[in-house]
Amino acid sequence: MTENTDDTIQNRSEIAFVIDAKDTNPNGDPLTADNEPRIDPVTGQCVVTDVRLKRYLRDQLAEDGHVVLIANPNDDVLTRKEMYDAVEEEMGVSTEDAEPEELLKAFVETAADVRYFGATISLDTDLADDLPDQFEGPVQFNHGRSYHEVARNTESKQLATVIANEDDDEEDGKKDQGTFATDNRISYGVIGFGGRINDNAAKDTHLTEEDVERLDTLCWRALKNQTVTRSKAGQQPRLYVRVEYERDGFEIGRLNDRIGVASDLPEDEIRGTNDFHLDVSELVTALDDNEARIDTVHVTADSAVDFALPDGETGDREAFYAALEDALGAETVDAYDVYERYAN
Repeated sequence: MTENTDDTIQNRSEIAFVIDAKDTNPNGDPLTADNEPRIDPVTGQCVVTDVRLKRYLRDQLAEDGHVVLIANPNDDVLTRKEMYDAVEEEMGVSTEDAEPEELLKAFVETAADVRYFGATISLDTDLADDLPDQFEGPVQFNHGRSYHEVARNTESKQLATVIANEDDDEEDGKKDQGTFATDNRISYGVIGFGGRINDNAAKDTHLTEEDVERLDTLCWRALKNQTVTRSKAGQQPRLYVRVEYERDGFEIGRLNDRIGVASDLPEDEIRGTNDFHLDVSELVTALDDNEARIDTVHVTADSAVDFALPDGETGDREAFYAALEDALGAETVDAYDVYERYAN
């Protein structure tokens, strides 16, 4: 990164994060009767909200030992006051003794998810009285969308569960009772998220360069580690690109829209990584066109994916890295292994 005298970030970044989902429900819609996958009714694309992605990231932060304000409700059903009280216990300063500026600094240094995503302070406690009404999150993701029309999985529509309930009228004191639930999944989808890391908003939450570097492994590991429930298993990270710009406020915009899938199959018949090339030709071209405004491209890709590259070329992840280096120069491209780089 460009050198600076303050550990708060100085450079703006954009993120393109691509995952795939197979025989799973990446993000159910609770407003439907059976929590069906979110499908765009016009395009047939699968949609995954930013809230779903941030939940994975928060859970991974907590698993890594960081304090998060918006704790997972699956662990404990917490009130907003209990969430703030939990953070306050870890702050190391007292609301009775500390000055407001000291409390503010301790709060954002303690609550990792607030540094990334911000928070709205909407309760009345001694701590909240000394905090701003809102922290604007410097890290924001848009809704993820599949790069193609997806098919719904129709092989297993209903699940039957048999539960033994107490019943004095039965010989063994138990009576079997069955329940039915509809199992809704997509067959396969390649889903792209776009993200922004805003240097101006980072001043409010004191997002540091260390925080941003952590994000470069956090997204990948969160998809690996947090998609563990029956309905969420089957998701894998496939590509993560963070373009870090020079300090002039410039950004290309919506990098994820410059990625696609190239396949000889009809879109809704794509079922795995062998059925397509991840088309990054437009992305590489856009980066090449703006090379003078780019500080570093941080990139990691999965070995299972083959890429469609500029000039009609195709290749594996090493070929993709080489195409980036050809466009930007080797010193600008930071290609890395997530697990070699990961540091808590």
